[in-house]
Amino acid sequence: MAVHQLIPSFGPGDASGQAALHLQLLLRRMGHAGDIYAEEVAGGLQGLARHVFTLKPKPDDLVLYHHGIASPLSGRLMHLDCKRGVVFHNISPARFYRDTPLEHALVAGRAQIAAMAPFLDVSIGDSDFNGAELRVAGHRNVHTVQLFIEKERFAASVADGKKLAELSGPGPTLVSVSRVMPHKRFEDLLALHRELLRIRPQARLLIVGGYEPGSRYFKLLQREMKDLSGVHFLGRLSHPELVAVYRSASVFVSMSEHEGFSVPIIEAMASEVPVLAYAAAAVPETLGGAGIAFDQKRYAFLAELAVDLSEDRDLRKAVLEGQARRLQHFSPAAAQVSLARALEGVVAPPPRPRKAPAKRPRVALVVQRYGEVTGGAESHAAQVAEHLAPHWDVTVVTTCAKNHLTWENAFPPGEERVGRAKVLRFPVTRTRNIHAFNGLSRQVFGHGNERLREEQWVAEQGPLSPGLIDHLATTQDAYDGYLFFTYLYAPTAWGLPLVADRAMLVPTAHDEPPIRFGVYADVFNRPRVLMCNTPEEVDMLGRFHPDHARARVVGVGVEALPAVPDRFRAKYGVHGRYLLYVGRLEPGKGVPDLLTFHRKLRAKYQDAPELVLAGEANMDVSGEGVRHVGRISEQDKHDALAGALAVVVPSKFESLSLLTLEAFAQGTPVLVNGHSDVLVGQVERSGAGRVYRGLASFIEGLREVGEARDVMGQRARIYAQRHTWPQVVAAYREEMARIVEETHR
Repeated sequence: MAVHQLIPSFGPGDASGQAALHLQLLLRRMGHAGDIYAEEVAGGLQGLARHVFTLKPKPDDLVLYHHGIASPLSGRLMHLDCKRGVVFHNISPARFYRDTPLEHALVAGRAQIAAMAPFLDVSIGDSDFNGAELRVAGHRNVHTVQLFIEKERFAASVADGKKLAELSGPGPTLVSVSRVMPHKRFEDLLALHRELLRIRPQARLLIVGGYEPGSRYFKLLQREMKDLSGVHFLGRLSHPELVAVYRSASVFVSMSEHEGFSVPIIEAMASEVPVLAYAAAAVPETLGGAGIAFDQKRYAFLAELAVDLSEDRDLRKAVLEGQARRLQHFSPAAAQVSLARALEGVVAPPPRPRKAPAKRPRVALVVQRYGEVTGGAESHAAQVAEHLAPHWDVTVVTTCAKNHLTWENAFPPGEERVGRAKVLRFPVTRTRNIHAFNGLSRQVFGHGNERLREEQWVAEQGPLSPGLIDHLATTQDAYDGYLFFTYLYAPTAWGLPLVADRAMLVPTAHDEPPIRFGVYADVFNRPRVLMCNTPEEVDMLGRFHPDHARARVVGVGVEALPAVPDRFRAKYGVHGRYLLYVGRLEPGKGVPDLLTFHRKLRAKYQDAPELVLAGEANMDVSGEGVRHVGRISEQDKHDALAGALAVVVPSKFESLSLLTLEAFAQGTPVLVNGHSDVLVGQVERSGAGRVYRGLASFIEGLREVGEARDVMGQRARIYAQRHTWPQVVAAYREEMARIVEETHR
């Protein structure tokens, strides 16, 4: 059973959209797939939310509608042929908006709450306050599911350094975060700031949130602040900038007279800022005895209290300790308990496997591409599938894509056999614009992000295959265990949490910007075991995801086909000594630097070896002494490996480098990029190659490899013998047997 969510609009800065993303995370952890549908989807977010007209739920599906203002979606919900529910975020009182266009929408929104009541299977408020309003409106089966916060996204390390420096200065500094709307009572904030200036003339008031400069309300505020110093309306900010504002604050202040929950209050708590808030509506419930709530707006008194919170270390410490305790109520785990309670009896639990497993466990191997494709992780997955087929009933669950840059469907959907494995393919619903994707990467890499931005990146990374995700969610009784390959792609990021209690992950991870994303925490933390390729990979995961699941170094087996180097030379017209690279020919694999180094090598030494490149080219690889032979067969590859002076591995990002092990198996040394800890470790442990970090070390390393090729070749073969398939297969079988035993215990 899927749990879909319906929302009027989905875009950055939208609290309901953030709530929908958070619920989707919890639902996946509970084993339920489901999409977000909206009337309006902001540009660039089409991979995360679909248009409402495409919503076609099955009778047993549940659709949760997020309600916070009048919307035709409430009527649409009542006519859906499925189970129905509402998530109520409350509605601002219309009295604050008399004689404005918003007044009617607020009144109508409350009327819609009552109208929906008879048609719903479950009603959810994100606070007890909101739940009480639902009961008054006639709703049955009402539950509170609190919003949650990911504290790590508000850590000091996330704050934008430039904004922090810009905001440094005298204080105290009051901060308020909210859209500038009448019921938020910003005029009261200005009154408090006026009193604060009397006792602390250098005080500042920072207001974060969208506002309309030409609105009647904002013009009123401008008149109020005309003679006030230190007031700054900062508008909407990026997430790192928002964290910088919180981290610059002495006190967070809310004067709002209506809050159904108040996300900024818990954001301030997570940012270690004392909270001073007017006790209106759900605010006392959100605070839960933490922070300081007041029920009278006595500005002179509040100004003195703000100074005490800023300057009295003991008071500040006590308040922050209380807030830290309160934050435990807003953890993802606590929210999941509440959500599970709310959906009990409404949503059927995910199907479970049979009680008595067969001798051959049924295993779904999930990977983004499979078959005649070029890629290290995909090749790794295929080899594991083939070697485990005699021991497991393997079904490869994958997409119809062949090209990893566009994800265009190339294979027919449905079932086929590839080698010894049954393959089940699902279509990709959205191709990728690689240039737009690279632009997004530049925006999100290198600093902290809100979940929306990281989820957007995963969606744009792709491949998006709703059918694949739905298959994992709805056929959990068909498999005894799951084996996911590669942490990076959407099928793993969104599919693994659905079945994490029976999942193994082969991360194929390396030190790259997205591994730092919090959105991948479930991928690394929730499976039963991580089947890693090298000790360096395990160490790296510990740095970025210290709570990761148990990790085991397994690697891959390597088998050297009988090779005839002259056969490769004759077939492709290669004469003399040559360097070899086999793999994807693209910038991300370090190929441009390799071409540059080889060109400069040829310019300096007339007898420099040729460079042979094998694989699909996604860039220009032409150059003097460069021979591109295209995609080659396994036999041709081993013939080429055996005849090469050295195999070059130019990528900075490797979790194993199957190419390195295959070269070693043929007795060929390697020349590898020294910016990859994994490659450096392989060379150091084997003694069968050299490391380069620039042109000079590239040339020197090549010279040393040439002089000691025979000795290095012997070391290479010895090292390759440590990586045998019987050892690897035994490790996989042992881990899957443990999963099956504990599942059926």
